[in-house]
Amino acid sequence: MTVRCQRFVLVALLLCTAKASAQSVEAEPPPLDDRGLLKKYVWSTLGPTGLMTSAVWAGLDEWRDSPQAWTREKRGYAQRWASEYAAAAIGSTTKYAVAHFRHEDPSFVRCACTGTGPRLRHALAAPFMARTSDGEWAFSPATVAGIAAEHVIPAATWYPEARGVRDGAAHVVTGVLSKMTVDVGREFMPKRWAR
Repeated sequence: MTVRCQRFVLVALLLCTAKASAQSVEAEPPPLDDRGLLKKYVWSTLGPTGLMTSAVWAGLDEWRDSPQAWTREKRGYAQRWASEYAAAAIGSTTKYAVAHFRHEDPSFVRCACTGTGPRLRHALAAPFMARTSDGEWAFSPATVAGIAAEHVIPAATWYPEARGVRDGAAHVVTGVLSKMTVDVGREFMPKRWAR
């Protein structure tokens, strides 16, 4: 996502917050246990969400002709899709493994607070937070570790162009900013669309 596009998305989301800030307070659902996290991991990685997300990103990469080493034919699209799917699986596995060993639930949950400021702070902090088994919010590296693994490992291993760890790290920053943008959207969009 270009800087101009990121700014546009952020401004659009902030403009939507004024209308959504008067939303009523709702109780947070309980944190997921190990079984719930495993189900969410399998569904997001192997289910339709993981398959379709990889297909969309592979299509965008095909349209941008990135990487150029992979042709714009069926074989090139298949390589892009497999790369996107494998990267997402690595990221998801890392995220949920860290969460499992730290006994945390890194799932995004809408804020149980009111007002635009507190809700915006909650959404922007969400990639760095998780709920412990007793429902308390705590700093957690799970989501950021997943984003880092998703971008650094492919860039340093199988990606055909010389990218390496440094370019992978640059994509991590973009990935974290994108996650923050998505979480702001999920926080302020109408409840029926946020699921």
